[in-house]
Amino acid sequence: MKDYKGRDQEFFGRLDSFLPDGVFGRIPPPQPQQSTNEIDVSGLPEGDWVARGVYRMEREIPYGRQYGHRALNDPSSSGELLSSWGGSRRTVYLDLETTGLSGAKGAYAFLVGLGFNTESSFKVVQLFMAGPAWEKNWLWCLESELPEDDYGLVTYNGKAFDLPMLRIRYRLAKSAPIWEGHPHMDLLMLARRFYRGRLPSCSLSSIEQRILGVHRSTEDIPGRDIPAIYTRYLSSSDASPLRGVFYHNTLDVISMAVLQIHIAVLTEQKNNTGNES
Repeated sequence: MKDYKGRDQEFFGRLDSFLPDGVFGRIPPPQPQQSTNEIDVSGLPEGDWVARGVYRMEREIPYGRQYGHRALNDPSSSGELLSSWGGSRRTVYLDLETTGLSGAKGAYAFLVGLGFNTESSFKVVQLFMAGPAWEKNWLWCLESELPEDDYGLVTYNGKAFDLPMLRIRYRLAKSAPIWEGHPHMDLLMLARRFYRGRLPSCSLSSIEQRILGVHRSTEDIPGRDIPAIYTRYLSSSDASPLRGVFYHNTLDVISMAVLQIHIAVLTEQKNNTGNES
């Protein structure tokens, strides 16, 4: 079965039995000499090299900014309202871009988008991995962005894809994710609860267009094209064509926050009236 980006949802469960056993704790921090950028990569947006092979980009969107038909407001209270689904008041929204959509042939993640509901704005942090040789550094940088405690994860189809993908990469690195055991809300499950049978598809792109009123610009790169663009980057070291991928990932993260607020409103209405309309 394929997910909303065309990825194989079942591959990761089948792969689990072939992974190495033995987990040896946390991802080690990068060596001090690895902290400088000695990688010849051109065309990246504004950001910083935070470890050898790991590039960090950050954007803050003030609350109240219009996003489609709705506003991007503080999603904290909506997470609390959806606690029975794994929602949390303090949330990290997570979305991966990967080298393969089917999970085959050693696919791995090269970009993670993380969204944070701060007091005055919604912050999106992206960590780009310049090449597979620096995956441990990338995983360590991912963990360094997470709050120390008391937070939950929100994804869209992350239960079937994003989190299993990360778990595989951790196991191959003989480590355990620091986020394991935290609450997790998969918004795809909630979208299906309210819109299955009402929309042709519950893909995030369908929800964006038909429910949130978001229409992406021509800068956006469709998910099916992302692996090939990253593969070409590995050969050329020119990251300019990846800018549309960074844009795609940023909107995925923002859309999750806005959708969470919308679903919380629907849930509250249902609780008050007994209807799902």
